[in-house]
Amino acid sequence: ARAMLATATARGAHARPRCARHESGCARRRRRRVVVVNANANANDDDARGGGRRETLVALASSLAVCASFVRAREGGGATARAGVSIEDDSAVRRAIRDALTANVIKTKCPAVLRLVFHDAGTYLESAGDGGMNASVTYELNRPESFGLKRGLSVVKSAYEALQGTAAEGKVSFADMIACAGAYAVEFTGGPTFLERVPLGRADASTADPENRMPEQTLGGREMREHFARSGVSTRDMVALAGAHTIGGKGFGDAYTFDNAYYATLVADPWNKPNMTKDEAEMAEHIGLPSDKYMREDEENMKWITKYASDQDAFYADFVDAYLRLTSLGARFVF
Repeated sequence: ARAMLATATARGAHARPRCARHESGCARRRRRRVVVVNANANANDDDARGGGRRETLVALASSLAVCASFVRAREGGGATARAGVSIEDDSAVRRAIRDALTANVIKTKCPAVLRLVFHDAGTYLESAGDGGMNASVTYELNRPESFGLKRGLSVVKSAYEALQGTAAEGKVSFADMIACAGAYAVEFTGGPTFLERVPLGRADASTADPENRMPEQTLGGREMREHFARSGVSTRDMVALAGAHTIGGKGFGDAYTFDNAYYATLVADPWNKPNMTKDEAEMAEHIGLPSDKYMREDEENMKWITKYASDQDAFYADFVDAYLRLTSLGARFVF
């Protein structure tokens, strides 16, 4: 991954400020440096004339740290995506985020919140070097694939507004809050806890990301792998992230329980059995998306599907790593 350093400008570094104090915080962050996290690692120093030698070296070292984590992740080391030097890792900020989410997220909205995350982060395209988790989804609600996203967006907006007057005000972008809300939704529905591991410091977009970046629901298993590969997402990460379909109205199993039921259903393949048992008949009622059923038709995908169906802990661990990588790819982390 290229990790490009550039001076953040006032234009486009953040979406509309929510309040005066937030505006001043945004202005301070625009004057700082950024790291753009891409899928392949490579660091380029920016013009040193913009700051002192020490500042430049610190920024470069930070970007290299980000790159190293993504290189290890691409090589299968399971490294967690982290912003090298994002905003200060202040426990008071983390507490404020958790408190805001606890007060505003209800279990029945968790599937919508998690879907919002994937639609915001899913616009990243490795070859173009743009898109990713940047809150651009707020400008993309009229697109066909965005139908229903307002349900999740309204929840995140309420939680974000609750940060006003707390230690997190002016230090957390809306893109950060979307990423954090998704992590909280997973935890709230019984999945792994990793909210405090979500890196902070993303810059908010001021315009929509390019269109036609989201995968079609009718893609076959191999086509899905190829689509996500263009976004720098491995097969393992793609299959692990697909496990989020275990919750929601078209989910697999309990609509509000984050577990490995998705994979158990895919392994059982109840839709193609003429004489089903009672359990298989119940599984067959899981609607899902066409792409879910097609995913099992690919041998490489099935390797991970089978693993997660028999090992929920492995699914949880890989989902967390994949989530943290996905929500960092393409993001501009502001210093």
